[in-house]
Amino acid sequence: EIEATLEEVFYGEEKKIAFKTTDGKMKTITVKIPQGIRNGGKIRIADQGRPGKNGGAQGDLYIKVNIIKHEKYKLDGANLHIDLPLAPWEAALGCNIEIESIDSKVLIAVPAGIQSGEKLRIASHGYYDGYGLRGDLLAEVKIVVPKTLTKEETQLYTNLKSISVYIP
Repeated sequence: EIEATLEEVFYGEEKKIAFKTTDGKMKTITVKIPQGIRNGGKIRIADQGRPGKNGGAQGDLYIKVNIIKHEKYKLDGANLHIDLPLAPWEAALGCNIEIESIDSKVLIAVPAGIQSGEKLRIASHGYYDGYGLRGDLLAEVKIVVPKTLTKEETQLYTNLKSISVYIP
């Protein structure tokens, strides 16, 4: 088994691995991780396994790939999930915001009145689906309230509180 980062499996990078052969010697080989391999997927390396019985051909080595949990993205099949923190005014008024997919930056329109927990789908910016296509990037809105306010911000929130008819 080897561990690989989400970026390594997304791009299909190479990794050097060291293992003991059946005769106890250490061997190092370079393995090309297939682009878009799934967590728990296996890579077959021909003729690197145990010798066959009764002089038979050498077997194959199978390497299981475990994808390391990512700090920003959560892999779910071919989709990637991220959190999208928004200020209260961005959620209330709507905005255009740039978010990072795993391989690019994408400008998205956040609709006015969006709520925490709602998800925005950015098509074809996720992980690979195993057929050469991409899944989606799903951005879950997290409305974040400032921990400290300036005097002016406090006054604006106080004014908003006094004139608003909204009751959650």
